[in-house]
Amino acid sequence: MSPLSAYHSLLLSNLSTVQTIESALSNVTWLLPGRFEDAEVASEGLYALLSLVSSYHDTILSHHLSPSLSLPPHPFTPRLSSPSSSSESSPSNFPPLAATQPTLNRTQPLLPPPSDHARYTRYWTAKSALYRRASRALTTLSYVELLVEMVLRRKAGERARWRVVLGIEGLKTFLRLIILRITSRPVLSPPTPQREVDLSTLPTEILDPPNLNPIPSQIGSEVTPTKPLTPSLAAYAPLRSHLFPMAGNLPESHLQHPLDLVPRLKGSAYLAEALSSSVGLVSVLLLIRASRQPSSTRYRPTSLPTLSRSLPPYLIPLLLSLLARHFRSRNIKTTPLLLSHYATQDRRLAMRTFLTGPMWIGWTRPKVMSVVNDLERIPLLGLVGELMEGYLPLVDDYFFYTSS
Repeated sequence: MSPLSAYHSLLLSNLSTVQTIESALSNVTWLLPGRFEDAEVASEGLYALLSLVSSYHDTILSHHLSPSLSLPPHPFTPRLSSPSSSSESSPSNFPPLAATQPTLNRTQPLLPPPSDHARYTRYWTAKSALYRRASRALTTLSYVELLVEMVLRRKAGERARWRVVLGIEGLKTFLRLIILRITSRPVLSPPTPQREVDLSTLPTEILDPPNLNPIPSQIGSEVTPTKPLTPSLAAYAPLRSHLFPMAGNLPESHLQHPLDLVPRLKGSAYLAEALSSSVGLVSVLLLIRASRQPSSTRYRPTSLPTLSRSLPPYLIPLLLSLLARHFRSRNIKTTPLLLSHYATQDRRLAMRTFLTGPMWIGWTRPKVMSVVNDLERIPLLGLVGELMEGYLPLVDDYFFYTSS
């Protein structure tokens, strides 16, 4: 067995433990900033590594967890038989089951129904290889961009930091426009399917790697029905108590088509999405332009706190975001997934408004410091104030912390 196969087997056999470790490390990353010197780099490095590993784990699980586990259970258990005997005893109209599917006594689906986001992103990931590569690259950049900015700022200086930030933001804009060109629909965030199931709740039978791989000796065999798979319901239990919880667990053919979950963009709505995808790149270009303006009175002219006092890098991206928001409102055909996407854009607009530029330096930051000082006077709540204060340098000094 190769090391990669051994790792897959170890992962699938200990999913509950792996999820516990991932959750614990994720909680640690929230507590590290401000605790010690270079704590921000350690926290962001741990977050980036954890995100990349979790994404790889999700890719492995997507190949081993069958989508049929989110459907209601089949009423009969499979039994292997030879082709000759099965042709005599098995009805020809009985639907075959996977020979390697583990036998589980259950009355409910083992997995929740996939969300609209999962169905839409899985559809495009399976349909377009270019979308799959672009979306994975965009997601990976979102994991490591802040860590790269931190390391370059400390090791290579401000000017090198801004050159790399410009390259990353330009690549992200290019990838978003590629996805927009392929789909003619909004670029969701994130553009890849995400984990939507609690792995610790899954039965061990479906997590056992041998049960998830085809058995060579069973290839070519047929499946015949034998005994009922689902156990009996409680006496006098109304049938609706069993069926209603499974109303959303329908096969893909009975659900709305994934392309109908997000309407196709045309005209002004398409322009609005292109503007939203380019706001970050415009912001970086304006910050670099502001850093090159001659001034003998400015201290550290290429640092973000100094550049944040300039109005054009703050107002122009803000106006572009508002213009995109105005154009998108003309798209009257809305869906829950599209409204969720617009809500994400609005949250980013609010963050850009209050956590960047002169607004952050002159209004938001003093308000936050006032709250921190008040909390530090109160026992126990002072710990919350210290935690909030540890995040202020991240907002002050790093572009990607508030732009993502």
